Amino acid sequence: MKSIIITGATNGIGYKCAIQLAKIATNEQIIIACRNQQAGKKVIQTIKQKTGHKNIICLPLDLESLQSIREFTTKFSSQSHNKIIALINNAGIQNIAAIKFTKDGFESTFGTNHIGPFYLTLLLLPYMDFNGSITFTASGVHDPMQKTGIAPPIYTNGKDLAFPKETNEKENIAGQRRYSTSKLCNILTTYLLQRKLSPSNIRVNAFDPGMVPGTGLARTYPPLLQFAWKNIMPLLTWFKHNVNTAQKSGTRLANLAYSEQYKNYRGKYFEGDKEIKSSTDSYNTIFQNDLWQSGIELTGIKPGETSISLF
Repeated sequence: MKSIIITGATNGIGYKCAIQLAKIATNEQIIIACRNQQAGKKVIQTIKQKTGHKNIICLPLDLESLQSIREFTTKFSSQSHNKIIALINNAGIQNIAAIKFTKDGFESTFGTNHIGPFYLTLLLLPYMDFNGSITFTASGVHDPMQKTGIAPPIYTNGKDLAFPKETNEKENIAGQRRYSTSKLCNILTTYLLQRKLSPSNIRVNAFDPGMVPGTGLARTYPPLLQFAWKNIMPLLTWFKHNVNTAQKSGTRLANLAYSEQYKNYRGKYFEGDKEIKSSTDSYNTIFQNDLWQSGIELTGIKPGETSISLF
């Protein structure tokens, strides 16, 4: 038995993804990695009841804390089933209110959406199965050409994103841009990590779930927008391209990470269940290398803590 690790699975896309995984990965252990252990245990009970899958556990993980990520890795390594067949970096936040910072002093959106998954992935690489998969939940907002209505990303360098300077932009616009840039970072990481893993059979892909109204992503929106997000915008799933239910996107994410039909896709970007080109900036190797090196410095990871060359 091998393990599937998924972050952000107590609600929304991640929760629906975990249900689908329980249906298609019947012989694997599924690990719900989450901050709220009580919520995690409730989710496990529900998934077991819905699917009959018996091997589901939760382990504590806070992506805003490098210490928590290290502790998660230590706990996972002591598990009897500590070979990973799929790692799904799904958890993420969107903060369009006042800027916040992680426990380690990084801007919270960049810290949670990029630094946390990046560090977690590197620490878990020694436990990856040779034929395993790593999937990052990204977003179409990373691409200005998609005209999503969210302020497009601006990549400067990794350290500026971790410790941003003051800006004259409106608070909500700055927050949107931090989010879209963090999603660009997910894809930059996907492409460079795949190249570094090329001697192995491990595949790394990025996934755009589309707009998924009704999820908790809009929790920092003003009350009126939150109401629309939960009660009105779900109607768009019936007639607008790439607006999806959590069920549809979660199922697609699970299939990309685990099902046989995607076993030969490496270093690709998917919009839903279709491979497409990502933004021009996402292929910029200067950006990729800068983000990688800044991530190494910001996390303080050492060569002996992972299984690939850091430099």
